[in-house]
Amino acid sequence: MSEKPKMNLIGEDGNIFFILGRAGQALRQAGLGHQVSEMHERVKASGDYYKALGIISEYVETELTPKSKPKKARNTHER
Repeated sequence: MSEKPKMNLIGEDGNIFFILGRAGQALRQAGLGHQVSEMHERVKASGDYYKALGIISEYVETELTPKSKPKKARNTHER
């Protein structure tokens, strides 16, 4: 496979069909439309959300887990 197209998923809702659609769109835009149906079939056959994410990440370069939000600093000064 040639270079993976990049896809940003930070802040997405985690719906695998939405993610799959976005990945297919990224592949088509990168001229790799012939791989979309293969990816779809593999995801459908996976039967597991995390396996499906792994399959999608084989086709597109993406951060599939949101970065943790920075915690607010606590005031450690006692009065």
